[in-house]
Amino acid sequence: MNVRDLAAGLALTVGIVGGVAAWLDRPGSVDVPPGRTDPGAYVVRAVADQAPIAVPEGGVLLPVAQFEARGRVLNIERFKPHQSLVNWIPGLRPATHDIGLGFGPMTDTANVSRFRFTHEGVSHGLRALFARPRDAMTQAEFDALAPHITNVHVIPANDRVHAQLRRVKHGELVTLRGLLVNVRDADGRVATTSTTAGDRDCEIMWLEEILTERL
Repeated sequence: MNVRDLAAGLALTVGIVGGVAAWLDRPGSVDVPPGRTDPGAYVVRAVADQAPIAVPEGGVLLPVAQFEARGRVLNIERFKPHQSLVNWIPGLRPATHDIGLGFGPMTDTANVSRFRFTHEGVSHGLRALFARPRDAMTQAEFDALAPHITNVHVIPANDRVHAQLRRVKHGELVTLRGLLVNVRDADGRVATTSTTAGDRDCEIMWLEEILTERL
C-alpha cells in the first residue's frame, strides 16, 4: 500500500469513526400517544440592576428577565466540544444546546407529527428552528400552530445542568428555569434575546434548573 492509499484509508476510517460517534451521540426520543397535551408555560419577570455574568473569552451575559418555560421538546441540537453558535450569533460561544419547544397544541403528537423539525443556519448569521409541514397544510392551519413553537439557545449555568441537558430526549416535557440574557462579546457585539412567546425569535437562556417528565 502506497502513502496515498494509506492516507485515503486513514481518512475513511476517521470519517467512519466520526460518523458513528455522532450517531451514538444523537438525542434519544420517547413515544407520546396522540391526544396527550400540556398547556405549557412561558413566564417572564423583568429584572433590574442584576450583575452581568462573566463568560469565557471576555464576554458577558446581561440579565433581562427571570424565565420559566415548560414545553415539549420538538428538536434538540447538541454542539460538539468547543463548537457553539458563535458562527451564527456573535458572542454566543457559551451556548451548548438549541432546544425547540412546543406549547399547548404543539405538545400533542397529532400536531407535532405533521411537521419535520430541524435546526439550521439562515441568512444574516442567525440560527433557527425550522418547522416544515410534512404534507399538505393550509396557511391558516400553519398560522394557528406556529405561535406555539419557540427555539431556546441554552447556556448551562454549571456542569450539573450541562450533564442533565445531554440526557434530554425528543418528546419529553421539560421545565427550564433561569434567566433570559443578552450577550455582549469581547468586541462589544450584542446578541439580543426574545422575551415574547410566539414572536418567532429565539430566546437566549442562562439555564439554572431543568426538570424532565413525560406527557
